[in-house]
Amino acid sequence: MDEKKRRVTIKVEKSAGEDFYSCYMAEDMPSFGLAGYGKSVREAMDDLRSAEAETRELLRAEGKEMPELEYRFRFDIGSFFNYYDYLNVSGVARKVGVNASLMRRYAVGSSSPRASRKKQIEDCLHEMGRELQAAAVG
Repeated sequence: MDEKKRRVTIKVEKSAGEDFYSCYMAEDMPSFGLAGYGKSVREAMDDLRSAEAETRELLRAEGKEMPELEYRFRFDIGSFFNYYDYLNVSGVARKVGVNASLMRRYAVGSSSPRASRKKQIEDCLHEMGRELQAAAVG
């Protein structure tokens, strides 16, 4: 990370039962907060970046400096599958060891996994990432 950048956690969430997404800062900053909204995760992220640019200009006009930000996104399950739409929900469910229809309910927000299940899904996704990093096509 660039020494001049401030790392902030951005929570990305799907509204239960709706195709609406939000991104917002998890940490409190002294003079600003950022949020973005949209019909997809990408729209919400774009809105968040627009909010950052507008806030930067407003603070500058007040004679204040806004730090450069580096985002760290934390997705709920529904927003995760919207953003990484090339991942197959059923395939990920199989890898995690979860019933595919249950995973789909998590993804659309009609059911919420308990904390231990969330951890199991997160651990599996990290393992999948390591497997992909080790893969070679040749």
